[in-house]
Amino acid sequence: MIAASGGARGGAAFLWAVLIAVGVAWGGSQLLSKIAISTGHDPAGVTLLETVIAAVITTLACVLRGRRLPLSRGSVVFYIACGFFGAALPGTLNYTTLQYLPVGIVSILIAGVPMMTLLLGRATGRERLTGLRMLGIAMGAGAVAMIALPDAAVPGVGQAVWVMLGLTVALSYAIENILIDTAAPPGTDALTLMAGMSWAGMALLLPLVWARDGWVDLTPLGNAELAILAVSVVHLVCYTSFVWLVQAAGPVFAAQVGYLVTISAVFWGMTILGERHAQIIWIALALMLAGMALVRPRDPDPDP
Repeated sequence: MIAASGGARGGAAFLWAVLIAVGVAWGGSQLLSKIAISTGHDPAGVTLLETVIAAVITTLACVLRGRRLPLSRGSVVFYIACGFFGAALPGTLNYTTLQYLPVGIVSILIAGVPMMTLLLGRATGRERLTGLRMLGIAMGAGAVAMIALPDAAVPGVGQAVWVMLGLTVALSYAIENILIDTAAPPGTDALTLMAGMSWAGMALLLPLVWARDGWVDLTPLGNAELAILAVSVVHLVCYTSFVWLVQAAGPVFAAQVGYLVTISAVFWGMTILGERHAQIIWIALALMLAGMALVRPRDPDPDP
């Protein structure tokens, strides 16, 4: 698959290097998000600032590359839907969840995106459920149940509430995946989609942040504020690199980044923040990774 899609077989090492770098960096973005919210910034306000940064950067990139942002009625509706399910809602809920759960736990929950995408794809007739895929979904559900057990992730009576919020983040991203797959209007590519959904997400978040008085002040520029700026750039770079990987090596190869994101996020949380997890959480991580492997499409002609 790599040789067929990415050119000469000698380029495989570079493709693997890009895949690993993207996975490690994307996993690190959850660590940055945890730091960003650590000093009490409003989750919606932080998400708004991220969408502003993303909108400006992607729009400038569109201008420099001579790409016009499609602005037909259907395109605008599409941007609004993706801005809600791909930016405003999951961003705000993810930051909220990170206030109460460790980075590793949140990352394991978000790893359920492929499984939820599969279920939604089956409901819309875009995907087919097989025995192995159903087993993968069951493994993911088992992993979530383990995390939701009392005192499995963090002490506290309300733990299940934050677990459900983490699952809502995964569901929101899964809905965005289906929207892109089924409703992306002609003339939108990865860059214009990011620009459109970022502007839409910003417009959706503005009333909420205004009502909550959740504006983020970047002065003085401390660790949390630097983390907000860093995570915005990391998300953009990783997303662009992921799209490049899909084009260069194919979607099956690129999809493996999901494993690296989850594993590296757990690693970053343990290394930088000193997070430690009970044995049941490691079992949940193994179940979630196994479930991800079963619900993803298999490469019909894998390279050794």
